[in-house]
Amino acid sequence: MGQVTWNDARGFSPATSACCSSASSYVTFLLSLPPKLLDTEDFGGRDSRNVTYDDADEQQAEVAGENPLASFQVTCPICRKGANVTGDRIDTLHLNHYAVKLLELIDYFKLERNNKLPCIGCAEPAHWRCIECDENYCQEHSDFHHKSRATCDHRILTFKQILLSPRSLSTMRNQYCSHHNNKPLELFCKDCNRAICTLCAVTQHKTHETKEVSDAVAALRSKIDALKPQISMNLYSLKQAMTRVKTAMREVNVDAQVSSRKVSGMIEMCVTAVREKERELVAELETKKRVNNEIINSQKELLEGELNSMQAGREFVERAFIGSEVEVLCLEPQIVAKMDELISGDCPSLQANVDKVSFSPSGHENIFKAIEVLGKVGPPKPDRGPRMIVDENGELVLLDNNGNIIRGETKELLALLKKNILEEEIRLAEEQRQRELEEEKARRQEAARLKALEPPRTPTPLPPRDFTLPFEFSRTFGKMGMEGGMFNGPVGLCSTEKGHLVVCDVHNNRIQVVRTDGTYVQSFGVTGTGVGEMNGPNDVCMFNGRNFLVADTYNDRVQLFAPTGRFIRTIGQKARRRAMFNIPGGQNKKPDSMEGVFDKPFGVTVNSKGQILVSDMGNHRIQMFEKSGDFKCQIGCRGEDPGQLMYPYGIAVDSDDNIYVCDLGNHRVQKFTAEGRFKQVIGGKGVENGEFQQPRSIAVDEKTGCGAVVDTGLHRVQLFTSGGKFINKFGTRGKEDNKFSSPCGITINFDGEVFVSDFRNHRIHVL
Repeated sequence: MGQVTWNDARGFSPATSACCSSASSYVTFLLSLPPKLLDTEDFGGRDSRNVTYDDADEQQAEVAGENPLASFQVTCPICRKGANVTGDRIDTLHLNHYAVKLLELIDYFKLERNNKLPCIGCAEPAHWRCIECDENYCQEHSDFHHKSRATCDHRILTFKQILLSPRSLSTMRNQYCSHHNNKPLELFCKDCNRAICTLCAVTQHKTHETKEVSDAVAALRSKIDALKPQISMNLYSLKQAMTRVKTAMREVNVDAQVSSRKVSGMIEMCVTAVREKERELVAELETKKRVNNEIINSQKELLEGELNSMQAGREFVERAFIGSEVEVLCLEPQIVAKMDELISGDCPSLQANVDKVSFSPSGHENIFKAIEVLGKVGPPKPDRGPRMIVDENGELVLLDNNGNIIRGETKELLALLKKNILEEEIRLAEEQRQRELEEEKARRQEAARLKALEPPRTPTPLPPRDFTLPFEFSRTFGKMGMEGGMFNGPVGLCSTEKGHLVVCDVHNNRIQVVRTDGTYVQSFGVTGTGVGEMNGPNDVCMFNGRNFLVADTYNDRVQLFAPTGRFIRTIGQKARRRAMFNIPGGQNKKPDSMEGVFDKPFGVTVNSKGQILVSDMGNHRIQMFEKSGDFKCQIGCRGEDPGQLMYPYGIAVDSDDNIYVCDLGNHRVQKFTAEGRFKQVIGGKGVENGEFQQPRSIAVDEKTGCGAVVDTGLHRVQLFTSGGKFINKFGTRGKEDNKFSSPCGITINFDGEVFVSDFRNHRIHVL
C-alpha cells in the first residue's frame, strides 16, 4: 500500500488524527480522477505531491486489476487533519471535526476561567491559544510565539474571543501558487477558469484574459444579484402555492372536525331519544309487573288464611279425642260443627285477572330505514365573501364581493382583496346590528305581551306558611329536552319579584325563566368560554331586584346579565395556580394574589346590602364582594372543624344577613354572621332526621326564617328553624310525582311555595 499526502506550499504536514467532513467533497473529486492525471503538472507531479510507492507494486496492481490508490492517506485542505481512505469509501472520514474541536474549547474555557489550564511551555495558567498550532500558552510564551520568525503569522486569541467568534477556528490561509511557492493567488484567468499568481500571468497566461480575484468575485456577485429578483419571484410563487396548499389542508381538517362533531351530536340525540324510549318501556313493564304482583299477593294472602283456618279446625278435632271418653262426648256438638265447617268450606277462586307481560317490537323497521338516510356527507355550501382563487388556467385571480373575477398583478389583487374584505366586514357588521335590533324589538314586544297577560299581584300578602305541617305535593313541570320549558339537568333556582322562577339548565348551558306553572318565558346563554357564554351554570340569584347573577362554574367566574339576558360584566377570574399556606392554629390561608380568583364557584347569593357572596368550592371558602365587584373578605378555609369548610356548595342569607353554607364534604350546614364569624353547625353525617348525606342547596323563608335544605344523597328535603332545630322533611328516591332522583336546587317564593329541582328526572317539583 502506498501513501499519498498533499501538503501546501507553506510546509504544513498532515496530522494523523481525525479529519472533518469539510474535505469530503475534495477527496471525492480526487478519487474521480484517473491515476495518470495525478501525475500531470496541474497537480504538481509525483514529486511535488510526495507520492511514494514502488513502480513494481504499481504494475503488479494494474495487472491484477486493482487500483494502486485503493488505500491511502489524505489531508483535509481546510482543517489540516489527515485520515486514511480505502477505495471510494469517503464515509470513513471522521465527521464534524469543527464541532468536536469547539466542544473541546468549551472545556478548555471552563478550566481557563478557574486558572486550571496549564501552559504548554510552563506550569503557569494559560489564557491564550494558537489556532494554527492548536496549543495553549501563558502571556509570556504567547508573546514569544508571536515574535518567533517561524510562527509570527499565527493567530493567537483568547478563549473568550474564540467562543464569541467560532469562525476563527478555521485554519484556512491565503492560497499560494503551486508553481511559485511564495506567490499568492491574486489573479483569475477566465480562459483557464483558475486562480493564478502574478508570475504565472506574465509567463504561462500572458495571452489570456485575466483580472484580479476581487474583481472576478465582484463580477460574479453582480451577476448573482441580477438574478436574485427572478429567484425571489419564483420563491414567492412557491410560497404562495405552499400557503394555499396548507390552507386547503387546514380547511379540510377543520371541516372534517366540525362535521364529525355534528355527526356525533346528531347520533347522541338519536341515542338519547332511544334511551328515553327504553326507560319508558321498562317503566311500563315494571308497572305491569307491580300490578300483577299485587293481585297475586292478595290471592296468596287469602289462600294462606283459608289454609291456616282449616289446619286449626283439624288440630281441634284431633285434640278433642286426647281426653277421656266422657269429655269427648261432651265436646260432640263442637266437633260435629267443626267437621261440618271443614267439609262445607269451598276453595277460594283462583281466577286472577293477571295480564301476561310481554314485549312486541313495532316501528323498528322505520327506524332502520331512517338510519340509512340519516345525514349526508357532501360538499359544503358555496363560500361567501371576497377571496383569492385559482382559475381554470392556473392563474391567481380575485373573486370580489359581487362574484366578479378580477385579473391583474398579484400586488394589485392583494390590495383589492384587502379593500373588499373591509367592505364585507362592514356589511356583515351592519347586518348583525340590524338583526340584533330586530331581536331586541321582538323581545321587548314579547315582554310587553307577557306582562299584559300577568295576573295582578295580591296586594295583601299571604300569611306565613306553617312548615311544621306535613308537606303536600302540588305539581311538577318540565321534562328532558332542549326546547323552551324543557330541561337537561336543572340545578340552581331563584324567584323574581314578578313571581317567575329562574332555573339553571346546566347541561344545556343556559338560564331559563318560567312561570310557576312551568310556562316558558325566556332563556339566555350559549355554550362557550367567551363573555356571555356559559360552561356548567350551577346557581343563580337576583341582583338589584332585576338583574341575574350566574355562577358560571366551569368557566371559574360569576357573570351578571340584564333582565333581557344581555351580558353586563364578569366578577372573578380563573385560578392560574393553586396556592395555600398553613398558619398557626391549624387553619389555612390563601395568599393575597388569590383574592377574587375562583376554582369552580357553585353557589351565589346577595345580602340586603347588595354584597355578593360566592361559594368557592375548589378553594374551600366563601368570597364576599362589594356591590361594585371589588373583593372584600374571605370566609372559612379547608378543614373539618367548626368554621372550616370542605367543598362548600349552596349558600343563602336570611333577613338579618346571616350566612348559611352547605358544607357538602363535611355533610353539614354552617351558619355565619353577616361579617363572616362562625356561629353554628346544623346537622351532621347520617340518615336520621336532622342529618345529611351531601347537602347541596339551601333556601331561607323570608317570613319565618326557616331553612329548607336539599339532602341530595338521601333524595329528600329537610326543614329547620332559624335556630337549627329539625321540624319537617319530604321526599324519597323514585320517579313518581312525589319523589326525587338527586335533587339539587331549592328556592322559596314570597307566597311560601317551595320549588325543588329534580336533577336526574329533569323536572321541577312544587310543594
